[in-house]
Amino acid sequence: MKESIYTIPINEVFGRLDGCPMCSLERGLESASLEYVMGAAMMEPDVRVKTNEQGFCAAHLGKMLAMNNRLSLSLLLESRLMEVEKALFARGGKMAPVECDAKKLKEATARATSSCFVCARIEGFMAHCNENAIFMWNTESEFRARLEAQPFFCIRHCDMLLGRAIKLLRKKELAGFAGAMARLCGAYAGALREDVSAFCKSFDYRNAGAEISAAASSSAERAAAFLAPST
Repeated sequence: MKESIYTIPINEVFGRLDGCPMCSLERGLESASLEYVMGAAMMEPDVRVKTNEQGFCAAHLGKMLAMNNRLSLSLLLESRLMEVEKALFARGGKMAPVECDAKKLKEATARATSSCFVCARIEGFMAHCNENAIFMWNTESEFRARLEAQPFFCIRHCDMLLGRAIKLLRKKELAGFAGAMARLCGAYAGALREDVSAFCKSFDYRNAGAEISAAASSSAERAAAFLAPST
């Protein structure tokens, strides 16, 4: 298939053969989304409506603070605080202090803390990327070989890809894709378990003085990246 704006980023991360390709893709999307919301987009009315309504999760607020663009962030937070104040606490809003009902206030605060503009944007892009990756695997032999040559897919992204595959592929195609993912991730999980075991055994008094391999030394970090990766 001829490369397009939809396939170029996927081919790029799959060409690196460095960790989970979908984690790499998601990190790039996160970085681009943070730059987007803190840049010119923050002055676009439709974007501000969404950021005011959805707010930001703790993880992304922390990353936005680390970008050292306090004015842009403060402008976003100012209008977000106005939205929260109006929705939760202002007279005539969902929960005026004079007539406070604990249950309704709890429901309102839950809504105010359950969404994030950046998370939603990344999730939308990743859904399209997962669909495109499945389509490329199903239609391009070259990409199929490239997918099966990956070091591993983390459990979370393996789950996401399988979820899309179940909806997009026919029974025989789905069995082939699931088999490829199981072989790849199963082999990696087994090798990783051996490396973690080797690290644990290195603390046995019987192995005192023995050199610890690089693979064993990095096994905890690699196991975390496989089991529960963070962006």
